[in-house]
Amino acid sequence: MPVPVNTEVHTMWMSGTLGCTAAQSACRTEWRSRLNRRAVRHIEASEPVAAQTPECMMGTSMNWMIVRNFISVEERARLLIKANKHMDSEELKANPCGPGRYFAKADDAPEVYVDALLEQLTRRCERCLRLGNVPSDCVLGRTLSLILPGGFVHPHTDAYQLGRPGHRPGLEHLRCNLVVRLANPSGRPVIEGHALPVEEGDLWVFFASKCMHETKPLQGSDARIVFGFGWSVPPDHRLMQPPTGWRE
Repeated sequence: MPVPVNTEVHTMWMSGTLGCTAAQSACRTEWRSRLNRRAVRHIEASEPVAAQTPECMMGTSMNWMIVRNFISVEERARLLIKANKHMDSEELKANPCGPGRYFAKADDAPEVYVDALLEQLTRRCERCLRLGNVPSDCVLGRTLSLILPGGFVHPHTDAYQLGRPGHRPGLEHLRCNLVVRLANPSGRPVIEGHALPVEEGDLWVFFASKCMHETKPLQGSDARIVFGFGWSVPPDHRLMQPPTGWRE
């Protein structure tokens, strides 16, 4: 049975009438049981599936792309467990950019967040997107994002030209994200005003420094979970169809 949402706590969080520390504690307590139960059920329900040739969908602006079935059912289950563990251990911090958002920059504490699976998926992203020898983004790097119902990503482009530490003037931020749990269609990313038709297991790629992106307030009763990766690319970089054998 689903864990009921404490609507009073959630309403206080969203309205700002509950203090930040108390709100985080209440939300973590409430969602810890939900995440644990869902993760276990997901593992139990997972069965081996035949390998599929991913379908690739390119936006008309050529600024975004979707790669279907980027990760397997088993890999997605492992990432769900990983996200659950970090949330349970209070290793995901409240994102100051919006309510109900938790995140971690994996490369800020690789001993905590980076494991063999994350490294394997990083290399797969590089092969799929033809990013050999391209420098990784050092502003966000690899990230883990969890959004609770009611939370959302505010409309923005990544400020990549401001000269702050880690920024790379003259380059663009190419970002890709793995859909571990979509939770609800309302959690789909909105890029350049278009809600991308991603599903769980898909990868979406876009130029975060020049494409306005956001999400709408998350509906339903589940958390949205995404793992992200980033690279610093030249302004003339173009998205292309994945090469043959990128999975290997």
